[in-house]
Amino acid sequence: MINSRGFKLRKFLAAMAGLCLAAGFLFMAVPRGAGAVAEPAALTVTGDGVEKEVTFTMADLQALPQKTYTYSGYNHWPALKVFQDMTGPSLQSILDVAGLKDNATLLRLKPTGGRFVHADFTREQLLEEPRYYFPEGENPGDLADWPPIRGEKGKIPVETIIALNDSQGRICFGQRAPNEPTGGDCVMIQEMCNGGVIEVLTAPPAQWEAPTADIPSGTVAPGTKVTLRKPDEAADNVMVYYTLDGSEPDYGSYIFNISYPSFRPELNKPVPINGNLIIKAKTIGFGKLDSDTATFQYNIATGTATPALARDFADIAGHWAGDDIKALAEKGIIDGVTATEFKPEEKITRAQFAKLLTAALKIKAGQNTGISFADVPAGAWYHDYVAAAVKAGLIMGYSDDIFAPDDNITREQMAVIISRALKMKSTADLSHSVTEQIIDKFKDKGDISPWAGNEIYLAVSCGIVSGVSEDTFAPQVTATRAETAAMILRLMRWSEKQ
Repeated sequence: MINSRGFKLRKFLAAMAGLCLAAGFLFMAVPRGAGAVAEPAALTVTGDGVEKEVTFTMADLQALPQKTYTYSGYNHWPALKVFQDMTGPSLQSILDVAGLKDNATLLRLKPTGGRFVHADFTREQLLEEPRYYFPEGENPGDLADWPPIRGEKGKIPVETIIALNDSQGRICFGQRAPNEPTGGDCVMIQEMCNGGVIEVLTAPPAQWEAPTADIPSGTVAPGTKVTLRKPDEAADNVMVYYTLDGSEPDYGSYIFNISYPSFRPELNKPVPINGNLIIKAKTIGFGKLDSDTATFQYNIATGTATPALARDFADIAGHWAGDDIKALAEKGIIDGVTATEFKPEEKITRAQFAKLLTAALKIKAGQNTGISFADVPAGAWYHDYVAAAVKAGLIMGYSDDIFAPDDNITREQMAVIISRALKMKSTADLSHSVTEQIIDKFKDKGDISPWAGNEIYLAVSCGIVSGVSEDTFAPQVTATRAETAAMILRLMRWSEKQ
């Protein structure tokens, strides 16, 4: 016979034990922290370009390996903005958690709040293209003029990260070239970690349309000014890059529309046509592939008076090297930093000097000319110029595998290279021209490196290289664009007499 009272008691106790056990499991499932409220979602990665959708809390993002970099870039005022010591996980590490697919092509960043609904980037632009922080010539703040005087010396490779210590999660990435406008809030998106979304897509990215010119190719009158135009559908932060020397435009080329139309449109200067000229232009912007290159060719009408100068450089009027610069520009050997500015006091790099020297002496590299310098890749704009100069025995590297193309060239180095060019072009023995006494007038002759002495004696004796004053040679000072133009022109004229 069953004791119903005892059975009911045991049943009641068992039920209570089960409830307590269930409550314990529920308690253990609640995240630790203030009360029982779960930590909110900070960032979600989704789309057909990842294996799975993943939602990250701020703690999840902080648990990923943290990277710290400094970034800089221009906005479209333009002003240089510097983002110091940005810290957070790399974008690659975030996408790896979601399983980034090999066929992913586009990243759509959707911040929460702020002025922007979303910003698109191709996979290459944020994850694969080499990007850098360029400290040389860094001068934060508004620019009085464009382009800035910057260099690539000391550039530091940087990854794309989401900085957790700035603006509730700012996407940060480097520049491809020192003049690339990456510093605006329209591209370095904020508030990505306040419920933002990264949508990864696999659709083939579209391509920007090529820019147009307000004056079609053809014969024009001297002084005609050409305005380049980006595609109508392109946002104001999509740039038109262009060249005037026949090379393909790319990052680092002139930028036509650096300032928004409502900001400082006077910086978007038309290109003056004062001689036969070829303009090559390309549309480059985030979220799409670069456009095809548009080419505009202009010829001056026959019988019209044309200025001797192929460019109107407003900043060389009254300059001591003005006539030399004009003469080289007329020959197509040298160009300005823009269509109207030469920047005579700007420094010149070893790669830039190689280009000027080989152009002046009409030296070209043979097909498939190989060089051993690891820092002169085959696709670099300066590769063929460096290869030609090295093959001719005019320029050497710092070592077998280091050329340092972005280093500024010193007056001493330039004089040595010019001396080698003199020997190459001369049909006579120049040893009689070398006299050490020629530099006795320079009070800083002791600063000349022993390895450079004889070469400098020759370059000075032949009248190609002079001092910065009557009694100062300044061998270790970096050469300016004006000094380079003067020396190159003297070398050309000397060579023509041989």
